[in-house]
Amino acid sequence: MITALEAQKRNKDKVNLYIDGEFRCSLTAESVVRARLKAGQELSEERLEEILLTSETELAFKKALDYIARAMKTKKQVLDYLCGKGFDMCAAKRAVEKLEEYKYVDDRAFAMQYAEFNAKQKGARRIRAELIEKGIEESCVSLAVEKLSREQSEQAASDLAEKFMRGKTNDFKTLNKLSRFLASRGFDFDTIKSVVDGRKRDDWD
Repeated sequence: MITALEAQKRNKDKVNLYIDGEFRCSLTAESVVRARLKAGQELSEERLEEILLTSETELAFKKALDYIARAMKTKKQVLDYLCGKGFDMCAAKRAVEKLEEYKYVDDRAFAMQYAEFNAKQKGARRIRAELIEKGIEESCVSLAVEKLSREQSEQAASDLAEKFMRGKTNDFKTLNKLSRFLASRGFDFDTIKSVVDGRKRDDWD
C-alpha cells in the first residue's frame, strides 16, 4: 500500500514514493499525476514497474532534448548518450522513439546534412564510413552519398590538393604524398588520379 508521496526538496519535479512506510523509489511528478497515485492506494509490483518505466522515459526524453539542442544527432548517438547517463535501455529506446515521432531526431536528414557539410573536406568513401559509424542505416547513407556529384568531389579534392601543395616542391615524391593524403580523406581512385595527373609537369612524360 502507498503510505506517502512526498515532493523532493531539491527537485520539485520529482516525488518520493513510500510503500508500507518505506521508501520505494522516486518518480516524476507528471507520472504520479498521470497514474493518479495517492496515499492509501494499493499498488501491484507490475503496475509500479510500468509507472517507473514511464517516469524514466520522461526523464530520458528531457535529458535527450538538452543533448540534441547543441547539435543534430543520430538515433544511435542519443541512445548511447542516455545509456551513458545511466538510463535503462528500455526507457532510453522509448525516449528516442518519442524524439523520432516529433521529428527531433531524423537519421535521413542527418545523413543528407552531414554529407553536404563535409563534402568540401572529405571524399564519399570516408563520409559513408563515418555515417555508418554513427549508426545510420545503409539505405540512408547511400541516398546521402549518391547526392554528391562527381564534379563536387573533384572540386573538393582539387581545393584540398591546392592547400596541401602550398610551399612544397612539385615532384614525384610530393605527389605520391598528395595521393596518400587524398586517399585518407576518402576520395576514390579516379578522383585522386585526375587531381594528381593535373599537377604533373609536361617534361615528366
